[in-house]
Amino acid sequence: MKRIPFSQVLKTAAIDIRREYDRLYGMFCVQKFQDMVGAGSSLKDYCATFFVRLPFRGTCVSLDDFDDFYGYSFEKNPSNFDIEYLVSFCEYSYNLAIYNQNATYGGGIVGIGDPMQFYVQQVLTVIEAIGYMPNNQNGITDFVPKDQAAISAAEIVDPALSYRIIEYNHHSMKGDLERKKATLIALADKLEPKRAKLKQVSGSLESDLFYLLNSVNVRHNNADQGGKNYIHFVADMKDGDIEQWYDDMYQMCLLAFLELDNLERKERVKKLKEDIQKNG
Repeated sequence: MKRIPFSQVLKTAAIDIRREYDRLYGMFCVQKFQDMVGAGSSLKDYCATFFVRLPFRGTCVSLDDFDDFYGYSFEKNPSNFDIEYLVSFCEYSYNLAIYNQNATYGGGIVGIGDPMQFYVQQVLTVIEAIGYMPNNQNGITDFVPKDQAAISAAEIVDPALSYRIIEYNHHSMKGDLERKKATLIALADKLEPKRAKLKQVSGSLESDLFYLLNSVNVRHNNADQGGKNYIHFVADMKDGDIEQWYDDMYQMCLLAFLELDNLERKERVKKLKEDIQKNG
């Protein structure tokens, strides 16, 4: 039997999201660790102990209260499991763990720092392996699918807008037409002053994009009968069809930002060519 190199085995192995969930759930909720006073607790137990220190707890007074208020409930053997379940657990446990890496107990450092830090890194490793990436705002981390166009566009806009660009791909946005609409309006407002330049780069993209923004219930209310912008065909669209058009507009907005960025690059290249030809 021909030997398969270890590196090749690792490279070709498909990730098993259920196994990754089992590992993370076991590390965070089940496995017990000994602290400096000899007590055995899970990482989640420690997060519960130091819950009042969490900056995002709001008015919740305990982790149980927090879980109940926000509807968090993760099972060891969930019957309905998919990648969104895994990502939700990663977000939940990561945000708890990241703030408890250096917690103190009884006046000293709890002997739980290394396992907590290892868990944080394990979550990030899993997230990378499934093609997701961290997206942080105001000290809270979400995990969103990697989208190269979104990443590239986010790098060339202001920070407030870059978060919204990345956030659009978060699983919680699926089916949420109002949140997607709000993001599209923000992108459209940023592109509006640049329409002339965009038209210079790609007249068809500029025309199609702003037609959709103005005609498919984004910038104008095209669904209320009697309104000046009412469009019967759009009003009769199913939510799933509207969402698909929103997703198409989102991708077109990303393309518009990248085209505009490339136009500025082309202008710099043109100037460089002129300087080289002029000065030798």
